[in-house]
Amino acid sequence: MNTFVIRRHEAKRAGLHWDLHLDGESWAVPKGIPTQINRRVLAIKTTHHTPKEAHFEGEIPAGQYGAGTSEVQDEGEMTMISSGPEHRFFQLRGELFEGNYYLRHWKGNKWLLWRRP
Repeated sequence: MNTFVIRRHEAKRAGLHWDLHLDGESWAVPKGIPTQINRRVLAIKTTHHTPKEAHFEGEIPAGQYGAGTSEVQDEGEMTMISSGPEHRFFQLRGELFEGNYYLRHWKGNKWLLWRRP
């Protein structure tokens, strides 16, 4: 079973954003995970987070990567429908986030994330 975690992260350096963790891969999403179909937002690929790091809630101390407050907003099952070097098409099944989502590589570590019908 694949899993996902979405955290609200108020980082001292990067500001408010949401962390999207998909079974070993992670993206920072500055404008939040879209709930409206076809609303595209920027997602920045970040370093790999362990399951323990993805589920962390509390204060990350100053001087450490991601310093600031973090809280889990949702978690659940994730089904990868299609995946390749330039895209991820997946379905989330959580309490707050449910449905089909698409990540498309744009340039560098920048991706586009949107909810699909």
